[in-house]
Amino acid sequence: MSCRDEAPASKKEGRRFKKDEIDQARRAGYVGLLVALGLVLQIFESTLPPLLPIPGAKLGLANLATVIALFYLGPSEALEVTVVRTLLGGLLRGSLVGLVLSTGGGLAAWCVMSSLYLALPALFSVVGLSVAGAAAHNAAQLSLAVLLVGFGGLWHYLPYLLLVAVPTGFFVGAAAGRLGRALSPAASIENGKAA
Repeated sequence: MSCRDEAPASKKEGRRFKKDEIDQARRAGYVGLLVALGLVLQIFESTLPPLLPIPGAKLGLANLATVIALFYLGPSEALEVTVVRTLLGGLLRGSLVGLVLSTGGGLAAWCVMSSLYLALPALFSVVGLSVAGAAAHNAAQLSLAVLLVGFGGLWHYLPYLLLVAVPTGFFVGAAAGRLGRALSPAASIENGKAA
């Protein structure tokens, strides 16, 4: 009988981790990394001057983390990234209105991107999903702003916000594709499956 066939002599040797436990720990680590990335980008973007003279028009850099999570980890992890990032971002900024708008826009973007990702995977690239997510984010935030303020005149901004969603969504999608490909070999996770 060789040393490899023997049972551990004592509990000091510890327990060995199963492959699925390591995969779960790796996934949790990458979710945490993407939450941190999204949070840093959200805070950074809040320091930038307005993109255009249109209220609510932003690059949407924080959505980069959600897009990467969706494509390289899966929809449930992308939801985790979105929820944790928006809640932490709202708490750090100390604005209840900002928390509501950010969470509502993020969830709408996740919902649209995940639905398209699952229903029509061959039709949408990472850039296409990002553009759809940006449009959903802008529409949801405007809807929430109309509800919070009680002024329907804000709807006049919708065409401009949807127009802005195209280049910003394109930029975020292209960046997510490049960064996701760079992270994928290290993560050894692609499209929700461990490699």
